[in-house]
Parts: sequence; structure tokens; C-alpha cells
Amino acid sequence: MPVSEAKPHRLGMTTVMVRNIPVMYTQEMLVSECADIGTFDFLYLPRSGNGQTNLTYAFINFVSDEHALAFKDQWHKKRLTQLVARKPLNISFGDVQGLRANLMQLKKKKNRLMEARQCQPIIIQNGQHLTLEQSWDVCGKRNVWKSQ
Repeated sequence: MPVSEAKPHRLGMTTVMVRNIPVMYTQEMLVSECADIGTFDFLYLPRSGNGQTNLTYAFINFVSDEHALAFKDQWHKKRLTQLVARKPLNISFGDVQGLRANLMQLKKKKNRLMEARQCQPIIIQNGQHLTLEQSWDVCGKRNVWKSQ
């Protein structure tokens, strides 16, 4: 039985949390393997304190709840292929939902690592990759990412 039939979700659920990602995976590896460009607008794979490895989980916000549900159905309990993982992926809907809410969450947790390119989320708007600074315009705020 597909995951979507096992546990219904509310309409508007576009953000998923992906757990059990191998620690050496990068955001680019994750995108190349399992997230189709055009179906998501936000992908964040948090990095460890030294930035060398990921924290084994990611957040992906899809452009529609249909894309989120399709991703969950396709990847829940599956394994990524580029690196060996002890556990299969565990996909659930996130507590924080939507592009704007995910950006706000990042702002709250902003740290020095966020300045390094490999530690920044992938944000796509109208087919263009945005920086954190540019992405804030999506939320109607400016200059919130600059160091104070």
C-alpha cells in the first residue's frame, strides 16, 4: 500500500523532512538523485559544526502538495544509491510548512556556518537559484541575512 493511503495528509502540506541521509551526502547529490528541479523551491541539508558532514536529515519544500506526496510515496523506506546507508530513508511531513515559513525558521537559527556556500539551502524561484539575501525578497523583507 502506498504511503499516501496508509496515512492521509492535510491539503497544503508541501514540506517534507527526510531522515537517515548518509553523512557524506551533499545537497547537490541529494538533488541529482531524488529531487526533480522544478518540483521544489527549497532544499536544506543542515551541516555539522565544522561543515564537513551533514546532520543526516533534510527539509524539502515542494511547489505543490501533490509533488510532496509523490516524493514521499516514491522515497519513503528506500535507500539512496550514491553512498551506502545503514537505514532506509524516513520521510514525513515537516512541522514547518511552506517556503516563507522555512526561510523564517532559518533566520531564527542563523549561524556563522550559513555564510559558507555549501551550508546554505538551495532556493529556487521562477527557475532561478537564489542566495539567502535574494530569497528574503520573496518574504517581503530585506537585509536580514547581513551580519549585524
